[in-house]
Amino acid sequence: MIIGLLGLVVIVVGVVAVVAAVRKASSHDRAAPGDGHAIRRFFQYLVLFGLLVVTANGLTGLLGRAFGAEAFLVDDADLALSLAFTVVGLPLFTGVALWSRRNLKRDPAEAQSFGWAAYVTLAALLSLTMAADALSATVQGWLGARPNGAEALAALVVWGAIWGAHWWIHLRLVPAPHSRVHHLGGSLVGLITAVTGLVVLAGAVLQQLVGMGSQIVPSLRDQLISGAVGLVVGALVWALYWLRTASREERSPLWFGYVLLVGGAGLVMAIVAASTVLYTTLVWLIGDPEFTDALRHFVDAPTAAAVALVGVAVWWYHQSVLGQSPVTARTEVRRVYEYLMSAIGLLAAGVGLTLLVVAGIEAAVGSEVVVIGSSAVNTLLLAGTLLVVGAPVWWFFWHRIQRCVAADPAAELASPTRRIYLLLLFGLGGVAAVVSLLVGVYLLFQDLVQGTFGPETIRAMRIPIGILLSTGAIAGYHGAVYRSGRELVPHAGAHGPRYVLLVGPADPEIAHAVAHETGGRVQAWTTETGGEAWSIEDVMTAIGTSPEASEVLVLSDPSGVHAIPVSRS
Repeated sequence: MIIGLLGLVVIVVGVVAVVAAVRKASSHDRAAPGDGHAIRRFFQYLVLFGLLVVTANGLTGLLGRAFGAEAFLVDDADLALSLAFTVVGLPLFTGVALWSRRNLKRDPAEAQSFGWAAYVTLAALLSLTMAADALSATVQGWLGARPNGAEALAALVVWGAIWGAHWWIHLRLVPAPHSRVHHLGGSLVGLITAVTGLVVLAGAVLQQLVGMGSQIVPSLRDQLISGAVGLVVGALVWALYWLRTASREERSPLWFGYVLLVGGAGLVMAIVAASTVLYTTLVWLIGDPEFTDALRHFVDAPTAAAVALVGVAVWWYHQSVLGQSPVTARTEVRRVYEYLMSAIGLLAAGVGLTLLVVAGIEAAVGSEVVVIGSSAVNTLLLAGTLLVVGAPVWWFFWHRIQRCVAADPAAELASPTRRIYLLLLFGLGGVAAVVSLLVGVYLLFQDLVQGTFGPETIRAMRIPIGILLSTGAIAGYHGAVYRSGRELVPHAGAHGPRYVLLVGPADPEIAHAVAHETGGRVQAWTTETGGEAWSIEDVMTAIGTSPEASEVLVLSDPSGVHAIPVSRS
């Protein structure tokens, strides 16, 4: 209680000081520079968001008691904290909110500001998350899966009202370009809630189908209710935010990033879960299981299988969404996704290769101390599982990347994502190989000096040897790929400046076309006044007027397309 009250005092003092300073500064806003507006908005909306959270927590505590969550005792510490948060937070929140409303009405630029959009987005997403969780808990309480739903009902009323208000505000007072984060964030909240509920539901059903329901899951009914309620609540949120809203919006880099990364997360989830099921099965069939009872050994297998199925469904859906997109050009966001998935598969395969060497050494020296499981056989099975799962994933995405290199070497080899990927793997793999070599040699000489060299020395060196071989192979391969790419760059396409900035009307394809022609890095900025429509012939002609320039700004205005040599240094 004391900590909570001290926190409240700090918040109140801070609010009063900030509000006083900001109100004093706001009288000079018209003459102040733009930085003054940004600082004022930052503190104003930060205070507004903090007061919203304080007030919501206070009202939730009081309303929960009114609904019968706990006895309404005057000397209750939680009651005192709820009263303090409500009595202090609600008036201050109301005052700052009214002041913000006056600013929005007085200054049209206020609604276009980043601070205002950030506040509404954070408040809407937080209240959405809290309301969805409270709705799920309330319904479960009504169905008997939870003991008491009064506190959840109070949270649902308070946070649901806050979410509804900020949804209404977002529709009317936030520009459409600033709403994308809100819509995609809400889509993610709904998807995570639905996926979690579906995994719980499918896992409980699979446990029942394989005969584990009565022996291992005594609360099967509660699991079914929890999973079904979570699935329905998440599906409703996802349908509102994604199907009705975000899926129909402009295909911006942020939109592509969301679809690619969420789909990739589903694939990673499926790979990890499938690896768990495969390893558990192999250990039971040909390894050394910890338990001789099948029910105890496979206790987590149904849930892991459910995770794998749901993860595949999430990945497949988002891949199909990408297939329906009218934008077919290869973007940097797609490159990030493919290289990231390739790295994940390579990491799993690399760990598998390391464990394969470790298991071979353990089996050769007959060690009784192993890395994973109860025997070298289990270590070997884990290594095989990681190789079987990780290597195909790496090859699938790496082969796709290499096909893109063959089809458009100029754009692909100039990609910063590719360079970072190759240099990181080469560099980190080389460092890991050197460190493991030093450790292995140290262990070798330690036993040689002490006169204890023997099979135990090789056993002690098994992990450094495994890391040295796997990371050395990975670093060597990617180093060779990087060097071969550098050799291809001079022949990959036409020469031109290494950096081009296009300033003019919106055209999502022009940057890709210029990058293909010049082999350099290209950025595009859109002007509000517009200009002459882009054409690759005009841009290359303008660039040709400054053949010695390594960095060029290309401007399209009503009079035509012009190239200006620049320097970013």
